[in-house]
Formats: sequence, structure tokens, C-alpha cells
Amino acid sequence: MSAYYDLYETPSPKGKDGKKSLHARVCPIKTYTQEEFIKHVAAFQLLPKNQIAGALTAIIDDLCDLLADGYTVEMGDLGFFSTSLKCLQETDDENDKIRAESVTFQNVHLRVSSKFRKRIKHAMKFERVHSLTRKQKKITSTVEERKKRLVSFLKIDICITRKEYIRLTGLTPYEAMKELNDFISQGVLRRRGVAGLWYMLRGKI
Repeated sequence: MSAYYDLYETPSPKGKDGKKSLHARVCPIKTYTQEEFIKHVAAFQLLPKNQIAGALTAIIDDLCDLLADGYTVEMGDLGFFSTSLKCLQETDDENDKIRAESVTFQNVHLRVSSKFRKRIKHAMKFERVHSLTRKQKKITSTVEERKKRLVSFLKIDICITRKEYIRLTGLTPYEAMKELNDFISQGVLRRRGVAGLWYMLRGKI
């Protein structure tokens, strides 16, 4: 399975004009809840769900207690958990007395191990999509123009997938699916095989 990504424009520092650059960003398919994560681990590791849930709860509870006591905790290949603090009042004098009441918790940090990063890097495959959260470029082509592009595509490749149609037309996933379904209703296209695979009916365009 691939990790989906899209390209976003990188803001210029301090509003400076110049050549635009793009950066890649992962487009998450979904967020796993704790329950879904436990089911996933149980299915792939062949372990009872109640044991995984109990162990996870115990780990989180102990981790919280140790971090609250000021410890840094190593979590196997995952990395190191630690905490950071902040002062509620500013001072530039190291001899100035700042009482405990003026120091507060700020955040929890995870310093991921190099081994964990390498495992993800080795396993990660990429596929570009058009993110639903990113503002899409205005589409200026008409349905008929896009239909002609589809015909040209299908003269070379018998089948076209939804993702290929998105790349061909610049439509969003929702718009592409709706338009392909419209072509099916018109008798132009017909579904073939698994969902998302299409081919052109002879003599309909």
C-alpha cells in the first residue's frame, strides 16, 4: 500500500516575492482510533485484543507517571520521551530567584530513534493524489473537452482508472467520480472488474 501525498506551495519568507517552490505533504487516509489500532495489532500479531488493550493502558499510565516525575523514558526502537518546561515570568538574570510556582509544564517530546526512522523510510511507498483539503485550481475545460481527452486516452489504453482520470482532467476526486458516473449513465463508459476501473463502449462517443 502507498502513502498518499500532494504538493503545496511553500510560503515565501517575510512575504518576499520570487520563484515559487513546492513541498510534499502526506494526505492521511484516516486517523486510527485506539480501538481500531488495537484491532489492527491483534490481527497482524495474532494476539488477544484484551491483552493488547491492557498492556497499552498500563504503558500509557506508567509513561505519564515517569514523565511527571521528570524522567526521560526510552521506548524501545520508537525513541525517547521527555518533557519541557517554561517560565511564567521573564528574566535575564540567572541569579534572579524564580520560584517553583513560576515554572510550569510545557510539552511532551518524542525523539524518534534512527532505527525507527529507517524502518519507516524503507517501507514507505508514495502515490500522489489531489488533497480534498487543498484549494483546487479553477477548472476551465468543459465536459465535452474532457470527454475528448478521455477518448484520446482510451484509443491508447483500453481502460482508465479514476486516479488516471483525475490526472487527465485536473478534477477533484469527487468531481471525477461524478463525471465518470455521468458517462456511465449516458452509456459512454461501463465498469469493468474492481471498483474504479472503467472502459469505453464502442460506438458511443
